[in-house]
Parts: sequence; structure tokens; C-alpha cells
Amino acid sequence: MITILLFIVAGFFNSIMDSIRFCWGSSIFSKIKNWKLIRFCNPNGSQGNKWKNGDKKQDEKFFGSSTFLVWTTDLWHLVKAFMILCLVLGTVTYSVIINPIVDVIILYLAFTITFEIFFSYIWIKK
Repeated sequence: MITILLFIVAGFFNSIMDSIRFCWGSSIFSKIKNWKLIRFCNPNGSQGNKWKNGDKKQDEKFFGSSTFLVWTTDLWHLVKAFMILCLVLGTVTYSVIINPIVDVIILYLAFTITFEIFFSYIWIKK
């Protein structure tokens, strides 16, 4: 049962990733007023968070900011790291619910339905 919950949470995180990456202007995230938070959340401007003064030629902003610690530099990478963590934890905690084939369908639906609810109805302004 914990596996289903982890796949639901992974779908939630994936919905944030796609909302800010593909629908920034129509997402609720674009309503953020704090400049520093916008720079962290908006994937169009957060690329510079990895580099000194936002300039790739000046090297990393801090050790690992463009590699293994990239998840600390912007929202997209942060929720991607959490999504992957949920999927990995869901995999290692998996035990058969009904049978493996039916379970794949259940886990797929848990992820995609959660994604669709948040992406289409919660994160995007109508």
C-alpha cells in the first residue's frame, strides 16, 4: 500500500515539473511575487542559479551546483529529485497487491491520475 502512495506523490511532483516547464505563464506558479522565489521556480530564468553571477563561463555557483547538487538550484530539479526518490522507494517497498500485472496497472493509474488532476485542474489557471 505504501508503494501506491509513493507513486501518487511521484505523480504530484511530476505535475509540478510539467506545469512550470511547459505552462509557466498559465500556471499558478507564475503568480509568485517574490523575485528570489520566481528565480527559483521559473525554469526560464533558473538556469543561471547554477553559475556564479548567472554566467556559465564563471564556473559553478558552489561545489556541485551544476551536477549532484543541481536539485538545490531550482524547483524543477528539486521536484524531479523527489519524484525519482518516490519511484525508487516505491520500487524497493513494493509487495504484490493483487498480482504483478494488475499492480502495474494500479501503479500506473495512481501516478497518471494524480498527475492529471494537479496538472489540468489545480496548477493551471483557467
